[in-house]
Amino acid sequence: MLTKPDSCSTCPLYSKGRGWVPDTLVADPEYIFVGEAPGGTEVTKGEPFCGPAGFVLFDWLMKAVPTLRLAYERKKVSICNTLRCLPPEAHGRAYPRGQEKLDAERCCRQYDNWGQAYTIVLLGESAQRAFFGPELDAEDASDRRLGHDVKGVSGRIGREIVKEGRRYVFSPHPAWILRQPAIVEHGQRALQIAANTERVVDVDYVGWEEAMLAL
Repeated sequence: MLTKPDSCSTCPLYSKGRGWVPDTLVADPEYIFVGEAPGGTEVTKGEPFCGPAGFVLFDWLMKAVPTLRLAYERKKVSICNTLRCLPPEAHGRAYPRGQEKLDAERCCRQYDNWGQAYTIVLLGESAQRAFFGPELDAEDASDRRLGHDVKGVSGRIGREIVKEGRRYVFSPHPAWILRQPAIVEHGQRALQIAANTERVVDVDYVGWEEAMLAL
């Protein structure tokens, strides 16, 4: 388990968040994948998306979109998280809430190092709200005023937003897909949009436990 750097000392999670998981960065990325926070496996190994959620991202999603698979093999994909340590659970979920959430996310923005990458894939609601919180809050408020259901993550899959010279694409989080495998095609569709391609190939949906036994 890696120790947090001193630059985290002003973060509300400094004394209670587990470990320190730096981003997996490449020199000249074409794509950036941004998750929420590391899990237990990631904290132990000090690497983002090296556990079950990472298995879904690489083996169920990215392999199905040849453009992204090739980019990853060519080391043109950086993997990041919105938070770099594992927060304690709040209301049954390992992610802070309220002002603590905003302060922790703000502190972690100092570590964003995306180079000239144009396409950023935001995996899950926490990552999406970390970068587009005011916009999504306004949309939710508008839906409520009109008597509509709030869209949530499922209603924003594949959304594209261009802001400050970068293109952001919304995708469900791989951990959610792991719990709800029926939505794997929605995740693949989001990655198709990110890659600007219609091509998808069939992948062998080996489960995480089975894959670990095969190693």
